[in-house]
Amino acid sequence: MGEPSVQNMLTRLMEEKHTFTYKKLVVPMSMRSPYWKYYGFPATEDGDIITKVKIVCVLCKAQLAYNKNTSNLRMHLQNRHSKELMELVAEHPPETRPSPKQLAAQAQADHEITSIRHTSPHSKTPKRTKYHRSLENTDSGFTKQGNVYFTQADGSIEIDGDLQFMSDPNISISNFTEDEEASSTIQILGSTSGNNSNVVLQHVESNKNISDAIAEYLILDLQHPDVVEGRGFQRLIATLRSPCEIPSRGRLVDEILPSMQCHLKETEQAYLQLFNGDYGITIEEWSSHNDEIFLTFGLHYEHKTEPQLESRVLSTVHCPSGTNGLDLYDYWMVFIDALLSEWHINPSKVTAILIATSQTELIQVLASKNFTLVPCLMYSLQECATYLFSLPEVSPVLNKCRTLLGLVHRHPTALASLRMQEPELQVDEALATDLPAIWMTTYQMLEQLSLRRAVFPSVLENVTELSSEQRLQLLLTEDDWGTVDDVVAALGPFKVAVLTLSEERFPLLSLLEPLLWQLCSSHLQSKEGDTILAIRLKEILRENLASKYINEDVRTLLRTSTMLDPRFKTLGYADDGIKEDVYERILKSLEEIFEQFPSSQDSLSTPHKKPRLSGMELLLGNVCEIKGNVGISDKAKLELEQFKSETSAPLDACPMQWWQLGSAKCPHLVYLARRYLSLPAAVMPGYRIPLPQALSFHERRKILPPDLADTYLFLNTNYQG
Repeated sequence: MGEPSVQNMLTRLMEEKHTFTYKKLVVPMSMRSPYWKYYGFPATEDGDIITKVKIVCVLCKAQLAYNKNTSNLRMHLQNRHSKELMELVAEHPPETRPSPKQLAAQAQADHEITSIRHTSPHSKTPKRTKYHRSLENTDSGFTKQGNVYFTQADGSIEIDGDLQFMSDPNISISNFTEDEEASSTIQILGSTSGNNSNVVLQHVESNKNISDAIAEYLILDLQHPDVVEGRGFQRLIATLRSPCEIPSRGRLVDEILPSMQCHLKETEQAYLQLFNGDYGITIEEWSSHNDEIFLTFGLHYEHKTEPQLESRVLSTVHCPSGTNGLDLYDYWMVFIDALLSEWHINPSKVTAILIATSQTELIQVLASKNFTLVPCLMYSLQECATYLFSLPEVSPVLNKCRTLLGLVHRHPTALASLRMQEPELQVDEALATDLPAIWMTTYQMLEQLSLRRAVFPSVLENVTELSSEQRLQLLLTEDDWGTVDDVVAALGPFKVAVLTLSEERFPLLSLLEPLLWQLCSSHLQSKEGDTILAIRLKEILRENLASKYINEDVRTLLRTSTMLDPRFKTLGYADDGIKEDVYERILKSLEEIFEQFPSSQDSLSTPHKKPRLSGMELLLGNVCEIKGNVGISDKAKLELEQFKSETSAPLDACPMQWWQLGSAKCPHLVYLARRYLSLPAAVMPGYRIPLPQALSFHERRKILPPDLADTYLFLNTNYQG
């Protein structure tokens, strides 16, 4: 078969995907790289090359895309055939830099090779190099025939008209550009794991964009860096964008992500060094999948121009256990000092620290520095609910529910029966096993179980492996269902509180006092029709929650923040004594601000010139009393009264936006408002409070590699794209 006929056939058939069978693997004489010892182009029985879109490995028959360079050839050997690659290294060591005479000789040789390529088929055979001789004298199986080297090999290849990437996802190609015709020296890259299956394809102009996009995908979705080595991910990227480069796990972890973190860190530190406003700090405790405890430190402040709360993650650290003799108090003292210094945080500018941790030594260190420590509402609700679930009246029933639900989910027939009967019950939410670390999942599990209680006897009938007595033991009794209902009723107000926070764009600290008052004074109070257990559960939750905010400094801070919120400034839930106390505290702070930022009229000093008396002043001057300049105390009272006289903002209004618009009327009080509205009500942002988002973030965060937790969480919050 002649070459023109083969080309015509391929031109016609490559318009769509086809499979071709090859009988030989062929290496043209023009291919001078030693890597061709283990590769060849698929060819017919007569030695005609079928396509140069793909090349085939002689050793394992893997198919690689041919990119007109040997990068993929080298990397495939490195990943799959390291022994053979080392043999090539021994046979063809890297050459030293040639002298000028050698360069001239090489140029002459290149000229001769170029001339040979453009000669007719009847011209003399191209010059045989040492690499060509190596093909004949090795165990690769290649034999010289005409202008090609070939080996007998049966197989098939799949060709697509626009194919530009390899079909074998186990192949790893480096992103080094090496011209096939210009290099015959072997390059050895750093050690690569045998499981590395990155697909890296040549497209230099888009490499950076692809790498950045993949890095963004990892940090925004908290994906494990190993995902880039997954075959499915590589095929997805190759399908969406080909050719392209997928950065290796090592490059992402060692270069790209640390570089992004370093750049962002320098930018934020430079901004905070010049920032002269107030801010709040948050500390969130969380556990990894192997129960290692970490702390994430965050910083919150009002945006310079926009009415919104800015949140930044400063650092994520592993909590030492102290079992090895480490003095945890000294450890946290040194750490806190270093953290504040690194981020240029003035302790006097910290309104308060919102804590969601039980690390005793850390709390003691913060208290010794005179920080006001406010428990995070979400963390407090979690602790209260966890304690309730551990009660002897509740724990056995909860375990029974988990056992029942686990059995149904593991048994296909029982699960199918449950799914078939759910439409008749008109239930909206799915029934899933709980995650104890998030109390809302346990609440939802109990709530949904209660709605399906009528169908479980028939569902268990499908579990034929169990006897009637065993099924009866698994089913909840009427008393058990009563306990489930009481737990759901007692925790219902907690669910409402969580929904309230999730509805806020910026759930601020000013919400905390009204929510606590509503929970403790109303929703967690016993009602007519409550069972004895329900009354007891509500009492436990109410007392436990109130005890977390019993500190007087904390209560004062919460009330001050609430009064400065234009939605709750009247403190309608508080008695007159509390209102007066908060009013006096705000007034005192406002006077200090007047002294620090005097008005323009006060700051201007004009020369006093004795005025000329008018007739009115001369005749009636003793009748009319003229007051002097208004003092700071009076000005502060006037501005505070101005704020109180304003109409309260609606509940769905943003207090920071209200203050931005009303700053002209209360130019000094706005400084105080920014101080007390710079702290959130929870350590997590509002978008993470709803259950689906909270569950997703929790599951992804806990599997982060410990050495990458700081980088990932820093970029996840701070990276803006």
